[in-house]
Amino acid sequence: MSDTVAQQAGWRFFRGDNFDGKSSETGIVDQWPDKGPPVLWTRELGVGYSSFVGLGDRVFTQYQSLAGQFVVCLDAKTGETIWEHRYGWPYKPASLYPGPRSTPTIDGKRIFFTTPDGSLGCLDAETGEPNWLVEAAQEFAAPAAEFGYACSPVCIDGKVILPVGGDDASMVAFDQSDGSVLWNAGNEKVSYCSAYPIQFKGRALVVGYFTNKLCIFDRETGMQLASKNISVSYDEHSAWPIYREPYLWTAGPFRAGSKLFEIIDAEDGSEDALRLRNVYKSETMSNDVASSVLVDGALFGFDIRDVQSKVHRPSRGQFICMNFMTGETHWTNGTLDRRKKTEEFIASASERSDSDVGHASVIYADGKLILFNDTGELILCRAEKSEFVPLGRAHLLGGDICWTPPMLLNGRFIVRNHKKAVCVYLGDMAELDVEADELIFADDIPQPNFFDLSAFILGTEPTYAMTSPKAEWLVRWYWISLVLGWGVAPILALMLGKLVRVPVRPTLILIAVLFGLLGTTAFGHWLREFYFSWPIVLALMFECVVCRLRGNQAAELETAQVERPWLSRLLLIGFAVLCFGYFYLCRRLSLAFEWAFLIGFPVAIPFLWMVKESVQLGDSYNWRQWLWSSLAFTAFYWMGAGVIIWKYGV
Repeated sequence: MSDTVAQQAGWRFFRGDNFDGKSSETGIVDQWPDKGPPVLWTRELGVGYSSFVGLGDRVFTQYQSLAGQFVVCLDAKTGETIWEHRYGWPYKPASLYPGPRSTPTIDGKRIFFTTPDGSLGCLDAETGEPNWLVEAAQEFAAPAAEFGYACSPVCIDGKVILPVGGDDASMVAFDQSDGSVLWNAGNEKVSYCSAYPIQFKGRALVVGYFTNKLCIFDRETGMQLASKNISVSYDEHSAWPIYREPYLWTAGPFRAGSKLFEIIDAEDGSEDALRLRNVYKSETMSNDVASSVLVDGALFGFDIRDVQSKVHRPSRGQFICMNFMTGETHWTNGTLDRRKKTEEFIASASERSDSDVGHASVIYADGKLILFNDTGELILCRAEKSEFVPLGRAHLLGGDICWTPPMLLNGRFIVRNHKKAVCVYLGDMAELDVEADELIFADDIPQPNFFDLSAFILGTEPTYAMTSPKAEWLVRWYWISLVLGWGVAPILALMLGKLVRVPVRPTLILIAVLFGLLGTTAFGHWLREFYFSWPIVLALMFECVVCRLRGNQAAELETAQVERPWLSRLLLIGFAVLCFGYFYLCRRLSLAFEWAFLIGFPVAIPFLWMVKESVQLGDSYNWRQWLWSSLAFTAFYWMGAGVIIWKYGV
C-alpha cells in the first residue's frame, strides 16, 4: 500500500474515521432506479459479526469457517480476496452466535484486530503478514465476556487502546509498533463497547463504557479521571456513546433508556480530576447492537423495546429522532406495543410493517441517513428533525440476522451477514465505469424464500428467549409434561385398547409423542403461554431405542421374539436424526437451551432397563412399566434442567 493511499480518506474504524458513524463523502444520490441501487459485487463470506473497514481500493473484515478464524483483505472494486490471515480455530461454531465479533482497524500500513478470546494482533496491511500478537485478556487475567470479546481496536496517538477488564486493567494502551503495554488502569469488567477517544478543553481523553460504570481516562498517562455508576449486577453495553463537548450521551439495551452527562471539572479544583454531572435520564432511545448518530443536535437511532431480532422476526421497537440536549422525541417510525417489564411471554409473529425502518445501523452522509436493518434491508432517508422522509428502500440480504454495521467508502456501501457480503453503489451511476446493460441491481440479488417458522411453531415465546429459562418455568414444564405424557396418554391408550383392541403400549407412546410434538404449539397459540414439550419426544424415543437392545436370551426364546436387526438399526438412525433435527430446530428458533436436554439420556438408562426387561418378557403394559418409564423421564428431564440451573444460576 503506497504512502499516497495511506493518506486517503477512508473508513478506518467501524464507526468511521471520526468514531461517530458519519462520513464526509458527498454525491450520495437522492433516488435509486426502481430495481434499487446498482450492485458492484457479491461474494460468499463465512460467519461472523465483523464489519468492514477500508482505505483506497482495499477493504478488510474478519470471518470464520470450519477451517478457523481469518482476517481477510478484499479488492474494494471486485470483492476478490487479496490475502487472508488465519489467526485461530473456529469460535463456538455450534453456538447461537458463532464467529468473530469485532472489526479490524486500519492505521497507516497496519491492520489491528481482536479475537473473541481477547487477544490483540497486528498485521501488515499490504501482505497480511503478522507483526505481533498479544494475549491481552490472558495477560491481565480478565474474565471472559459472556458472549465473547467484541471490542474493536482504537488506534490513536501511536497507541492501540482496548477495554480489557482485568484488575488494574479495565482500559489498556498498547504500543502500535510492538504491542508492549504503555499504560493500564481501572478495575471494571469489560462489556462489548470499544474505547471512545474524545477531547475535553483540549485534553486528550478516552471513554470506557463498561459493565456497570462509565469511566474517563487520560489518553496519554492512563490516569482515571472520572467514573459514574450506570447499572448494577450483569449488564451489557454494545452501543457507542455520543460526545459533543462537554456532553456525553449513553444508551443501554432493552428499555434501559438513555442518559446525558456533562463533563465538568471536579469541585475540589484538581487539574486532573473530572466529574460526570447528570443532565437527564430518558426511557427513550435504548440502543443495543445498533448505535445512534448525532446530526445537528438530533439523535437518530433505533429504540429497542423488547428482544433482539431472530432469524424469523425483527427486533421490537421504533426508529426515532430525539433531541440530544433535552431527550424530547421529534418523530417516531414504527408501531410500539409498550409491554410491562414483568411480562414473561410475547407473540412470535412479526410486528413490522413494510414502511417501518426497524432495528437499523446508521451512517450519516451528504445530508442523508443510510440505514441497514436487521432483516437485510437498505433504507435511505433525509436527516430531518421535523419528520421521517424516506427516499429509497432495497432488500440486500435475506435469510439471516444482520447485526453487522455497514461501511461507506467512495460511494460503495458494503454489508454482510453470516453467509454473504454485498457491495452496492450509492453515488451517480454515470460515474461507474460499467456499461448500463451490464449493471445488476439490488432486486437482482437472489433472496432465500422465508417462512416465519417461529410464529407457526411457537405462537408465543419468552420475552427474552435468548436467555435460559427460569427455574419456575422448568418446574412448570416438568409437571405439565408428566401429566400429559405419563398421565393423560396412558389413560387414553387404555381406553382405546378396550374400545378398539389396539395394543396399549405402542398407542400410549404414539399419543404421548403427539402431545410432545404439538404441546408447545398448542400452548403458544391457544393459551398464549410458552411451554416446552419437546423433551417428551426425546425421552420416549430413547425409551424405544433402549427397549430394542438385545437382552436376556431366555426371555427372547420364551416370547419367541423374531429378531429384526434392521429394525433396531433403523430405529437408532431415526433417533440420531431426531436429536439432530431437535437441535437444529431449537437453534433456528433461537431457543438458547437447545443442548441441555440432549445430555440427560445416560441417567435414564437404569430405569429404562427395567422397562426393557418387562417388555422383552412379553408383559402387558402395567403399573411397573409406567413407574419405571416416568422415573426415567424424571431423571432425563432434571439432568438437562439441572445443568441449565447450574450453568446459568437461574
